[in-house]
Amino acid sequence: MKIFKKIRLIYFFSALAVWSANVSAQPFGECPTEAFLIQDKISNLYGVQLATGYYQKISPQNWGQEKMNALAFSIHDRYLYAYNYYYGTLVTIDEQLTVTPLWLTGLPNMGFYVGDIALTENSYYLYRPGGNYGLYRIALAPTDPDYLTAQRVATGGQINLSIYDMAFHPDNGFAYSVDKWGNLWEIDVVLGQTRKISNVGQAGTFGAVYFDVDANLYISRNSDGHIYRVNTRSGYPVAEFFAFGPASNNNDGARCALAPIISIESPTTDIGDAPDSYQTSIGSNGPRHDMGDGRLFLGPSVRGEPNAHALNGLNHNDNNGVAFVTNLEPGRNSVTTVIASAPGYLNAWVDWNRNGLFDADERIADGQALQRGPNAIVYRVPNWAEVGDTWSRFRLSSQMLLEPSGGVGDGEVEDYEISIIEPNVVVHYYPSEQGWNTLAFEDNWPLKGDYDMNDLVANYRLSTVTNADELLRITLAGRIVALGAAYHNGLAFRLTGLSRAQIDEAHIAFSINGNAVAASPLETGRDEAILIISDDLWDYVTPGEQCRFYRTEQDCDSNIQMEFKLTVPLVNDVNASDLAAFPFDPFIFSAPNQERGYLFGEAPGRRYEVHLQNQAPTEAFQENFFGRGDDDSDAALGRYYVNENGMPWALDLPYEWRYPMENMDIRYAYPKFQTHVQSNGAVDLDWFVSEQSNSANTFE
Repeated sequence: MKIFKKIRLIYFFSALAVWSANVSAQPFGECPTEAFLIQDKISNLYGVQLATGYYQKISPQNWGQEKMNALAFSIHDRYLYAYNYYYGTLVTIDEQLTVTPLWLTGLPNMGFYVGDIALTENSYYLYRPGGNYGLYRIALAPTDPDYLTAQRVATGGQINLSIYDMAFHPDNGFAYSVDKWGNLWEIDVVLGQTRKISNVGQAGTFGAVYFDVDANLYISRNSDGHIYRVNTRSGYPVAEFFAFGPASNNNDGARCALAPIISIESPTTDIGDAPDSYQTSIGSNGPRHDMGDGRLFLGPSVRGEPNAHALNGLNHNDNNGVAFVTNLEPGRNSVTTVIASAPGYLNAWVDWNRNGLFDADERIADGQALQRGPNAIVYRVPNWAEVGDTWSRFRLSSQMLLEPSGGVGDGEVEDYEISIIEPNVVVHYYPSEQGWNTLAFEDNWPLKGDYDMNDLVANYRLSTVTNADELLRITLAGRIVALGAAYHNGLAFRLTGLSRAQIDEAHIAFSINGNAVAASPLETGRDEAILIISDDLWDYVTPGEQCRFYRTEQDCDSNIQMEFKLTVPLVNDVNASDLAAFPFDPFIFSAPNQERGYLFGEAPGRRYEVHLQNQAPTEAFQENFFGRGDDDSDAALGRYYVNENGMPWALDLPYEWRYPMENMDIRYAYPKFQTHVQSNGAVDLDWFVSEQSNSANTFE
């Protein structure tokens, strides 16, 4: 959470606005993404996250400022300005929240509550309705001949609007506001003219209005604090509910109109992950939760993000607060466990008809109260639910009733891709429906190499669907977490026990990074059922600037760049017992036409494979590779891919593992690994958990 700086008061009086020698005014250091809101007769200043409505008082308890209004942020000098009723003039507010009066000439001694600073010129425009008042321009640039002189641009008769704040558009130089009847007005402050653009569909006193860099106007209604967004670039702008904000009888706001509403560098907002047809991104008014005071979230943690994963590309997914306990079958009850960090309210939806929307009749939790810890959510899957993959959305907040979109000031949103399955089937997951296992390979086999176990690191999950004894389909999903290899490797899964002929190849669904792959992943020319994820993983990831490898070196923590998913149907009458137990047989192989060191001479290609410990190779492997270098395999004993001390070249670990840094021997990253292996797994069973690691030697 961004902490707003507190203040010390310094008063300054100067008709020439020259800083005194003993005053050190500090402008804001940048164009803030937060909005500012001033309220109450004895003024309080708040920081507001427009994306979520989260607000926090930033003025100190003893600020002592009487009522202020017409708040404005200047992009020219990065100060806040306001009309101060006590002084009867404008004041500046610096980053330390020091308030300094500016003594003007020509301004009526009457409170002004509408104002903003233009972007195209360093001038403050104040407005008050009534024949004796109107629209005033105040030059703020010391070089302007009219510096600190109020000049009336238009009378209250020429501009007669029932508005309570205004904001300047980031592009066209006009000011905008919404009156109490919901009419959107464009104000030409140079000519003193107005133009009605539309009726936005919401009425009330909108005491705080703001623009963002994309020309969206945000209007905050005093009575209930609701924040609405108005796209001023649309043909007929209307208001859409955007977030819950603070209510107040006295309300005025300002922000830097050239800033996005969420910080790219230090986001404090949690956003969803589903495709944008579900209104996920900021542009679609997607679900947004401010991390607020950090108390309320799903699962063990929450992290901020500047926009939805659907638009950010592949990013770290921290969804970990929801577990689907039972299958989702039409016409049956289902149970889902939701873990809350603190008491709150849950709203949740499932896209039962798979139309890419969360419809009103697809809500499964309607402001359901949750206690701290696991909570069981029971709901019925409608009879009309369509079988197949779909999306769900879970929103936890102190706000009782939420919609699938819009912002709120606390909690978390988690979106999950799930499957609606046929009745009377059983689904088995490995390790769980939403959990991940980790594969880690050392690709220097049959040599020990640097033994850092990060030449390929992949998270993956598997599932099978059966009906009685018949195997219906297999699903594999995963993501490439690290490539610390100079060699080029492919990744594959052998469905041990199944033949190629038992796969319904024509109906395999295969995607990489959400894009369908036209080529079949089922390896040709084999009797075994072997699924090739990629012939060369380096085709899908890049190391990044100043990095040799992908996500294995210090300061080389790029986003996840490759995700994959396969749904593999079977032909009729395949017995489920034919398929080997999870995790089947994941392995790496040498990419085509890539050299592999002095032990092999020519490029070995598919003849080279590295499997998990004691897993036999596929029919493509060249058997005389065994016994070379440090390898101590013995097929007669069922001993494969280990050295003479039993140390393996591949690992399968039951969660998202923190792997060793580049060139860091795993035994220095996880000191108990060797004793675990040499005891044949009898001791140090938890050698791989983070608490047993030398964290300085692992990648985070």
